[in-house]
Amino acid sequence: MRTFATQHQRLILPILLAAVLVVAGALWWTKTIAFTRTALVAFSVTSSQPSDGAYHAEQISISVSPTDLSETAERLAQTRGGTAADYQPDLTISPATEVAGMSVTARGRTPSAAQSLANNGAEALRSHLVQTRTDTSTSTIAFTVITPGT
Repeated sequence: MRTFATQHQRLILPILLAAVLVVAGALWWTKTIAFTRTALVAFSVTSSQPSDGAYHAEQISISVSPTDLSETAERLAQTRGGTAADYQPDLTISPATEVAGMSVTARGRTPSAAQSLANNGAEALRSHLVQTRTDTSTSTIAFTVITPGT
């Protein structure tokens, strides 16, 4: 009978150690794994003046401001629920390198969650830009969301 108790006691320590390692590993895994995905808000200009056959260059100069991030997060909170503070840490807005426009990069626990947040964030940013940026007298600025695969 004493042998059974001693063998049982010897198994308890490795089992407890394994359980602690599994719990610690699972917590580490869920906190450190994050995926990032990007969607774009492209700018384009259309002239409202009739063409005279001459070449006219239009330059769009819209810079990223801190207000863009806070307004985008606020609009996301209105459409997805929660508060703006829930979304701001997971979003980055920067000038796009691929097209004339802005890049919205989102972080999420899965690739699809990150892409969904990036797409929704780009749409929220587009809506903010349409509302706040004024058109010039000779041209209209259009803002278009470009998501991967489109």
